[in-house]
Amino acid sequence: MDEAPPPYRALLIGNADFPDEPELGPLRGPANDLRELGAALTDPEVGLPWQVTELRDRTSQEVEEAIYDFFEGATREEQLLLYYSGHGQLDMDNRLFLCTRDTTLTRRGLRAVRHSYLTDRMDHCPARAIIVVLDCCYSGRAADAKGPDMAAPFAGRGRFVMSSCEPHGAAKDALKDGEPSPFTGHLVAALRHGASGRGGYVTARQVWQYVEDQSRGSGQRPCWKAERATGDVPLARRPVPVERTVEAAGQPPGEASLDTCPVFAPARGPSGQPSMECHFTGVMHVLLPGSRGTLSVYRDALLAAESEGEVRGWWFAAGPLGYRRKRARLTGTSTLDGDVRFTLPDGAGTVTWPAEQLNAFEEARVTSSWPTTPRPTQTDATHTVLKAHDREYRRLTRTPWMLAGSLVVFAASVVMAVRVMTPHVPDQVPAYPFFLAFLSGLSVIISTSLVWVRSHLQRFLKLPELPVRRMRLNTYIEPAYTFVSDVGVPVTVPAKERTYLWSDDYRLALPSGFFSGTPKRPSHLPPGAPLPVEVMGLPHPGQWVLVRTPQGTLWPTGRVKHCYSSEIDRTIRPRAASEEPPRQE
Repeated sequence: MDEAPPPYRALLIGNADFPDEPELGPLRGPANDLRELGAALTDPEVGLPWQVTELRDRTSQEVEEAIYDFFEGATREEQLLLYYSGHGQLDMDNRLFLCTRDTTLTRRGLRAVRHSYLTDRMDHCPARAIIVVLDCCYSGRAADAKGPDMAAPFAGRGRFVMSSCEPHGAAKDALKDGEPSPFTGHLVAALRHGASGRGGYVTARQVWQYVEDQSRGSGQRPCWKAERATGDVPLARRPVPVERTVEAAGQPPGEASLDTCPVFAPARGPSGQPSMECHFTGVMHVLLPGSRGTLSVYRDALLAAESEGEVRGWWFAAGPLGYRRKRARLTGTSTLDGDVRFTLPDGAGTVTWPAEQLNAFEEARVTSSWPTTPRPTQTDATHTVLKAHDREYRRLTRTPWMLAGSLVVFAASVVMAVRVMTPHVPDQVPAYPFFLAFLSGLSVIISTSLVWVRSHLQRFLKLPELPVRRMRLNTYIEPAYTFVSDVGVPVTVPAKERTYLWSDDYRLALPSGFFSGTPKRPSHLPPGAPLPVEVMGLPHPGQWVLVRTPQGTLWPTGRVKHCYSSEIDRTIRPRAASEEPPRQE
C-alpha cells in the first residue's frame, strides 16, 4: 500500500419512509447512517479521498439509475463502495430485494431493487475492487449467494460484501432518533478509530473483524464474503504513530517502522535475527534463533534503565517454559550511549536495545500504540516478569496464600471458641476467641473474592487473541446530594469519584476499585482532557476488560457496566429489560 492511492468513489443509499406500503414502517436510522458514514469516509484525519454521493428516499427507478451510472462510469483504477440502509425483503424464492420509497410488498419485483440487479452491474464493472455494505434485514443473502466464477470477465481484484445480519436474520434499527443503527455505528467506529490498521491503512477485512467483535452477544451476526484479495483493500487511514530510525540486523536502510526486536550478537557461531513476542501488558520476549533460549523483560523497566542504570530481566532455557525451567535473573546495564545491553549466560552472547529504539518505545507508550503479538506463546514467562515488576499483579498472585492463611486462622479461632465454651472453663467466658473468629471469617470472605477476581483476570494472560479497542478514560466527581428516606429522615450521599471509558458508541463505567488505581495524567495533556487508552476484551456491560494506559495496565476488580450519570451521559438512559429495539423488516 505504499503506492499513491487510486481514486475512491462511494454511493450511499438510504430509505427511511415507505408511504405506499403500511407494513413497511418508517425507520430512524438511514438518514443518520448516511450522515455518519459519509463523514467518516471523508474525515481529513482518517478518511481516504472518497468522492461520496448520497441518495435518500428515492424511488426504485431513481435508485437503479444511480447504481447503473455508478458502476457503468467506473475505470480500472477506481475502488468503489456501495452502501444501503433500509428495509430488506425476500420473495417466495428467497431472493433479496432492497426496498425504496415506492416499494409495495405485492409488487416488489417492480418497485424494489433486486440483488441480482446489483450483481449484473458489478459483473460488467472494470473497477479494481468493489465493496458492498448492506444494513437491512436478510442482507446475509448477499454474502451467502454464489458469486461469479473467478474466471469471469471481471477486470478488478474482486468484490467484498459485508452484511448486517444472517440470510434469514433481522437487522436492528437505531435505538433512538439522531443515532445510526447498531451495525452502521460499529462500522463508523471501525473507520474512525476502532479497527487496528497496518502500514498506515485499515483494510475491509479489519473493519469487518472489528464490527463482528462488537456485535457478539447482540443477537445480530454480521456476515461477509470476499473474492480474490478484495478484503485487503484500504477503507481508511491510520497515522503511523512511531517510526524507528535504527535498522535491525538484516533490514535494508531506509525502511523505518516500530520494531521491538533488539540486536543479538552471539559469542560464537553465525548471527541470526531473533523473533519477538510483545504481550499487551508491556512484557517483551526475545526468542533467540537456534532455540538458544528466551530473554524476557518488562518494557517500562527497560525504559527506566536510563535513569536507574540497571534493569532486571529473566533468562529461560530452551524448550517448554515453566517455573522450574527458569535459568537466572539477568541484569541489563545502560551504556554511555544510552543503549541497554544484556549479557546472556553460558556464553550465548549479548542482546542490545539501541537508544534510538528506546525513544521509539517511549513514544509508543505515550500514544497507546504498543504492538501486540496476536498469539503469544510465552505465558509462563509473562507471569514471571509481571510478578517481578508489576506491584498490583504481585498482589493478585498472593491472594491464594492470603486465603489459605485466613482459613487457618479462622479454623484456629473456631477451635479456641469451642474450647472456652466447654464446662471445664470458668464461668466468665473471654470474648477474644469470638472476636478473632469474626475478623478471620471476614478475611476469608475478602480473600475468596480476590481469588475469584484473580482467576478471571489471569485467563487474559493465556488467551490467544484479544480484541483491542481505542477508547478514552476520564474521571468524574459525582457531587453529594441529600434525599429523604421512607421514614422521613434526610440522608446525605457523599461525593464520589467515578472512572469511565467512552468512545463514539460506548460509555462504560469502570468498577468502583482498580488494583492499580486511576493512572496519572501525562504532562502533555491539558487538565480535564481524556486520557487515550486501549481496552482489551469486549467493551460490553457485564464483561471483564483490561485497560492499557501509557503508565501500565489497570487490573479491574469486576465487570464494566453502563454509565448512567446525568452529567457525563445525558443521552443514554436505562432501557427496560423487556424492551426490544425496533427492527428493520
